[in-house]
Parts: sequence; structure tokens; C-alpha cells
Amino acid sequence: MLRLLGYALPRAAWAGGLALAMALPAGAQTPAPAQAPSALQRWHVRYELGPDGRATMTQELHHQVLQAGALEELKTYSVGFSNGIQQGQVLEAYTLKQDGRRIDVPANNFQTQTSDGHQGGKPFFSDRTRITVVFPDLAVGDTVAVKYRIEDKEAIFPGAFSMAHSLSPFMVHADSRITVRAPKGLSLRFEAHGLDEQPSAEEGEFSVREWHYRNPTARTWSEADEGVWRLEETPVLLASTFADYAAIARAYGERALPKAEPTERVRTLAQGIVGTVQEPRERARLLYEWVSTHITYGGNCIGVGAVVPRDTDTVLDNRMGDCKDHATLLQALLAAAGVRSEQVLVNAGDTYDLPGLPVVASANHVINYLPDWQMYVDATAKQIPFGHLPANAYAKPVVHVGSQDPLRRIPAGPAAQAAQRVHTTLRVAADGSASGHLRVEFEGTQAARMRAYMRELHADAQRDFVRRLLARSGYKGKGELDRGDLSDALLLSDRYAVELRFDIDNFLQSGTQGAFVLAPVVDLPLSVVRLAVGDFTPPQRRVRCYGYHSEERYDITLAPGVQFTRLPEAFDSRHATLDYRGSYQRTAQGVQVLRSLHDHTPQGLCETGYMSDWTAQAQPIARSLQGQIFYRLSSPSATAKKGGGNPAVGGKTGAKKTDKKQLKRKQNKRQ
Repeated sequence: MLRLLGYALPRAAWAGGLALAMALPAGAQTPAPAQAPSALQRWHVRYELGPDGRATMTQELHHQVLQAGALEELKTYSVGFSNGIQQGQVLEAYTLKQDGRRIDVPANNFQTQTSDGHQGGKPFFSDRTRITVVFPDLAVGDTVAVKYRIEDKEAIFPGAFSMAHSLSPFMVHADSRITVRAPKGLSLRFEAHGLDEQPSAEEGEFSVREWHYRNPTARTWSEADEGVWRLEETPVLLASTFADYAAIARAYGERALPKAEPTERVRTLAQGIVGTVQEPRERARLLYEWVSTHITYGGNCIGVGAVVPRDTDTVLDNRMGDCKDHATLLQALLAAAGVRSEQVLVNAGDTYDLPGLPVVASANHVINYLPDWQMYVDATAKQIPFGHLPANAYAKPVVHVGSQDPLRRIPAGPAAQAAQRVHTTLRVAADGSASGHLRVEFEGTQAARMRAYMRELHADAQRDFVRRLLARSGYKGKGELDRGDLSDALLLSDRYAVELRFDIDNFLQSGTQGAFVLAPVVDLPLSVVRLAVGDFTPPQRRVRCYGYHSEERYDITLAPGVQFTRLPEAFDSRHATLDYRGSYQRTAQGVQVLRSLHDHTPQGLCETGYMSDWTAQAQPIARSLQGQIFYRLSSPSATAKKGGGNPAVGGKTGAKKTDKKQLKRKQNKRQ
């Protein structure tokens, strides 16, 4: 299984164009440990809510520079808002020197960037305004201070309000506060984790709620922090007037679904795409591929357009749209072709657990669902074949729009839906050089990605492609590339093959005798040997993961004067999660090596217990893959050949065991 690790704290995300109310702190302040580059000395956020869902947000931040490395980042601060439905203003900005002096930001240190149309026209792509402040005379020990206000002219969801504020435990917070002032009659609920709630107060017809957060010592990132965090593991405040996630789906669907009704133009287009094809699933595939390949991605941050799709005519005229536009157009085309579909809200980031309190930030991306085949598709995820999803979509909770059963979860992806088959024929000469042929067959999402990459490879790069790949593996050589079938009709096919012919001067790099670990002569994404340099420390929290199927066959011919004096032992390891078979057989011409690895890990999210079992099964396979082939060259002309380090090379004459650290360094060099 390949683990996809990363910093996965809940955070703001704008993928797909759905406007979020999630705000992240911009920094921290108070004496901090030496390792902290900066500190938020003050971060005060105040919301003033109206009964119609409009809000006025005021933020005040005091961010102190503790290390020189933070100067560049804190030298500027930007405030962004949508002209269509908001107005923004920087109320004050200044540098507070360590000796107490205040230096106000001069007028010419403000830069305002406004997205607008031409000759009075409205902007198509975005109406965002950005005000950037440049703080003067900033040095280590100083503090930058900014206070600004953003006021809604129109509620993004009429009559409703939703927001999420996440605070990072990896930053110093001296005095961070979130205050919400709302009409007493507003049905507003809260969910907080890791914050200190203050006693509520009343101001006439308004109620005031406030939460404080202090974190005098920033948490240091460690391996234990890698993986997918749960919401309650971090300081966060959620607020929402939505009764449930179905209410969010209804609020979105009220303005989105009417735009998914097929127009005459859409019907004509759908008929032109599917032609005479009658089979419904094939019609759906053709329509999905058309939207994926003909509509480019572009954000829609124009007023309420952040949560309302454009008209299909607008999307078709410009051949551009965000996730809502892709999903709405695809739904309209499918309906015109007699295929049922639904729009689905999902989180575009690393949220795998919906919080109990429904907030829009938890469902900020739109995809489609085809109920006849229980299939989710994402037309904005370019280079993803029909029937597949991006790796980070599997196992996530989703909210179906217009459904009686809106709250569901995308199933884990089928195990080993990504596959790679490699056949290498190799002739090793008495001087340590080699020539041969390599064919790689890809299946699944990797096939479409590789085909897209090869299609974009310009002529000069094609001529030099094999030489550069060999050089990355530490080889001096040359060769020819056969890019396979790159026709438009197969652009999103989940099958693709590429072939290389090569000549390598320094295949055996340790002189007249030595040892090496066998691996493909060029770096490949799912090589079996990658497991030999894997990380076998079980994670301490959940991780994104997926399985795969990788097969490798080597037919090696040895010229007179070349001997493989010792081969690794065959090894079989058959388990529910990992199934590996490796054999090394002598033939009349040389050696044949067969390796097959099936990782049956479903694509999605792996718990720590699963990872511990996977590690226990992977380690013996890794040790087997580290086994070396020992060789001897009887030709007196064979000399030690030095060069970079193909991970297949043991590196020392007569080496008796693999240096795993050296192997990993060389593998990293190839990546």
C-alpha cells in the first residue's frame, strides 16, 4: 500500500468555488520558545449577525516576528472579499517597534487589486478585491498590527449563516478570541473544541457569545502528527443556522438544480456526443469525458456565484467553469441523454468526518452521482477515467442534493484498481554494458495520467527522454521512446502502454565482480522494488492509502564472460492484505525473474490497526526484495565503472548484504 501522508489539520479550502466561512489565524503573539518563528500576540475576531444571515466581521491581529525567517512572510498582509456581495475596509495598520514606537502604514504602502470587466462589463472569472498592506521598518522583535472589517451586502445563503474557525496548535497564541453577536431570535448553534467559552451576555435584542484560546508554547511537528486529523483534535469553533446537512443541500439545490434542466442547446450537444450509442453506461461515459476534456477549470467567486452555478450557456460559450459548473452541465447533459444523476457535496480537503454541527465548510466541492451504477464521478478531476475518482475522494462523507437520503459516504475504492505490468528484456555484455527493451502497461488512473504526460512531451524532450530517465537512475546511456497510442478517443482510457529501447554503458558498476538489487532500469511509479525502501514505522493516526497490483518480468541474457554467481532465493508471502511472489530462475541464455505484488488495501482511509498489520506483512517482502544478484565478469577489459547510483546497484565489490540506507538514498535520487 502506498501511504499518502501530509499535514491534514482542518483548514479553509476554496476548491470548486464554494465559498467557505472557515477562517484561519494569520499568526500569533507573547514570549515564545526559540523554535517558534512568530507569535500571535492578539487575534480578535468579532461577528455581528443580522436576522437575514448577513454578517459584519471585524478582525484585529497583532503578529510578532521572533525569527528572521518570518520577516518575509509577515512583511505583508492581504485582505480579500467579493465586490458583488461584500465591502471591505482596512481600519488601521502599523508596525509596533520593540521599543514601543508605532509606525503607521503610509498611504502608498497599500495596494488594492480589483477584478473587473472591460468597458463597464462585469467580470467573468472573479470579482475578488484584494487589499495588501506592506508594513514599514519591520525587524525581529517587532509586531505587525492590522484591523479590518468585511461587511456582507447580501447573504450568500439568504436567511442562513455558517462559519468555521480553526486555530493551529503549532502556533503561539497569546490572546485569541472569537466573539459572535447575533439576534436572539436567530436559530444559531455552536460547536467548539479546545476553546474556553466565556459566560454569555445580552445586549438588548442581541446575545453575545465568546471563546478564548491560549497556546503559549507552539507544538512541535513530529512523525506522530502525520496523517488525517479528526476535527475534535484541534482548536476549532463552528457556528451554523442550518438544522442539518440536508438543509445545506436544499439551500444549494434551490438555485443550482434549475440550471441543470436541459436546454435545447444542451439536448443538441448531448445527442452530438453520444451519437448512435444506446447503452446507458456508455452514453454516461462519453458525456463525462466530454465535460472533463472540453470544459477547463476556472473558479467562480462572483457574489453569490460562489455557491450558485453559472447558466449552462455561459459555461458552454466560454468552455470554462468551476466544480459547480462542471457538475451542473454534466447533470444537464446526462438528463438529455436519459441518464439519471445527482449532484453531491463533498469536502475537497482532508475532512473525513462531518462535524455534528452542519457547516458549509465541510462540503465545499461538488461532484456527480450516477445511481444506476452507484458510481461517483468528478468531471473537474482532469485525467481521471470514467468510473474512478481522485485518491483523496474515497471514503469521504457526502451530501446528496435533491435526495431523500442525503447523508452518505463514498465507498472505499476497489483494491488494486491501479496496476502496472513491466516486461524487460536485457542483454548484459562482458564489459558490464547492457542493451534491451522495456514495455510498461498501466491500468486505472495512472494510465490516463501517463498518456496525458506523453501527449504533452514536445519533440526535443522525446528525443532525449530515455537518456534523461536513465541518467536519473545513475546510468550513462541512450535509447528510443515509443509513446504508444495517444489518440483523442483514448484520452481518458484506463489502459495505456509505453515502450523504451535502451543501451547502457555502465549497467554493472562495481567492476569485475560485485552485486546489485534488480530493479527496472528507469524509475516507474509502482515498481515492486519500491517496497524495499518503504517506511515501516506504523503511523499513530489514520492515513490516506490505496492498494495496487504490480507485475515485473525480466528476461536477462548473459553474454559469454558474464556470470551471475548467486541469485536471491524465491519468496512467497500470501496474506489477506499483501500477496507477493518472487522467483529467480536460470535459463539457457541467462536468468528469468518474475515478481508479482498485490496490495489489497482498499483506496480511502486506513486506521492505525490496519497499518500495523500491513507493516508486519510488508517487512519480510522488503527484505526479500533487498536480496542481491552477485555477478562476475571474466573479461580482462572489464573495469570498475563509477557513476551515480541506480538503486539496483549494491555499490561494493563482493558486498554480502544490502545497505538499506544507501538503497533508499539512491531511490530518492531517482524520484
